[in-house]
Amino acid sequence: MQNHSANLNIMTKAVLSAGDVLHRDFEEIQRLQASLEGAGKLTRKALIRANHRLIYELTEARPNYGHHSTLSGNIAGKDETRKWLISPVSGLENFSRGNSNWVVSLGLEHKGETINSVIYYPCTNELYKVIKGDGAYSRHMKLRVAPIQYVKDFVVSLDFRFENDKTTPGNLEHLLRSFKQIKSTGNPSLDLINLASGKIDGAIAPMVDPIDIAPAKLLLLESGGLTYPLNGTEGLLSSGFKGFESFRDLVLNHFE
Repeated sequence: MQNHSANLNIMTKAVLSAGDVLHRDFEEIQRLQASLEGAGKLTRKALIRANHRLIYELTEARPNYGHHSTLSGNIAGKDETRKWLISPVSGLENFSRGNSNWVVSLGLEHKGETINSVIYYPCTNELYKVIKGDGAYSRHMKLRVAPIQYVKDFVVSLDFRFENDKTTPGNLEHLLRSFKQIKSTGNPSLDLINLASGKIDGAIAPMVDPIDIAPAKLLLLESGGLTYPLNGTEGLLSSGFKGFESFRDLVLNHFE
């Protein structure tokens, strides 16, 4: 547990440092929305700076660990059993458009399993921490999923991207009408955070990046939520534990 706490402190320092840099750039991007080219250039620079800051902070503290970044790929370390999972901006499309639904997401993987997560939401100053087997917390509050049992009462967040048939469910209207309310943040990681916090009851994302989503997935699991692969291993559906089986079966039926 002591090593877990030390790693959480390292991760917290790294995400706060990167988040502060990103938030300053984000405010500038919001002012540049009239110029898509200018906002795009600043987004790329901000992403590179944040990625560099995270890798620097983490390798300075744990030089033997490897890291896998959504931006710069996988770098093996001397310790082949441990690897940082780095998403400098989870919700990049939102960030680039001046939408506040983005987070800095960081996980630690041990022997292929995510064991620690720290996620920072700079626009609200929310900080989420997870130790596998010890629960998930926002600041000092323990997170729990909402105990909603019936799918008809579910508030569900969707992340559909209408790129091909694989990511679009059949009879979409019927699926949407099965729930009480539909929301969308445009960020699967943030959807899992909201699910873990009891703000929504289900989330559907037919296409996700496993590195990007891993820290938030651990947060959800430690908050009492459950997940199931969608479209093989490319997507994810998630909900609280009480209505999970009904929710899973309903969603899968529309993606077959």
